[in-house]
Amino acid sequence: MGSLTVNLKQSSLTLYEQLANKILNDINHEKYLPGAQIPTELELQRSTGYSRSTVRHALRILVNKGVLVKIHGKGTFVQDGTSNETTRSQFFSLTNNVENLGASISTKLVDIQPTRASKEQAEFFGIEPKTPLLKLTRLRYVDKSPFCVEYVYFTEEFSSITSENLNGSLYQVLHDQFNEVPAGGHKMFDITKASTSEAFLLNVERDTSLMQITDFVYDQNDHPLHITRQVIRSDKYKYELIQ
Repeated sequence: MGSLTVNLKQSSLTLYEQLANKILNDINHEKYLPGAQIPTELELQRSTGYSRSTVRHALRILVNKGVLVKIHGKGTFVQDGTSNETTRSQFFSLTNNVENLGASISTKLVDIQPTRASKEQAEFFGIEPKTPLLKLTRLRYVDKSPFCVEYVYFTEEFSSITSENLNGSLYQVLHDQFNEVPAGGHKMFDITKASTSEAFLLNVERDTSLMQITDFVYDQNDHPLHITRQVIRSDKYKYELIQ
């Protein structure tokens, strides 16, 4: 395997940059081969003495650079070019994506409710499992035809968003009211079956196969911003990634 670089400054490195460089060096010296799983966050904490946030930030650097890839339910692996999870993709909101296709998009807020963070959600937000989260459920339309049920998860610091108009671009609200801008993240694609409520909202049969896209989104300061899960009628919408 050829040598990988991340272009980090070599002077005054932060702890997470030092750790990212160490992991990168291990990869370049073939301690971890392409497709190999690297140690877990907990194992790296124990072996390096670094904090959980430092370890997570170091791994995030390498994931965003395309050196590592996180695979849901399995772990973090050295990139080998075969993962179905995207990295370093140009980031667009669903609104922008649809408008780029020349269609009109509209949104209807269906529900707002508190929920508890799953293990995966807690890991992304850097909180404890079962910590309260805010869950928005929205129905998206293209040219007045329902095509996507969207579930958006925020930490409690964004609880005041419930007083805003959420029947439009969520990113416009985040920008105008919270000075937050989505600046990157990673996506996971898979297939799911329509639940009873999703079938009703999307006007399909229960258990119809739907495209599922889960976004883990960071803000302009590289802090976790939100998680969004979209279940989409693939007969109505094709998702295009620009890399």
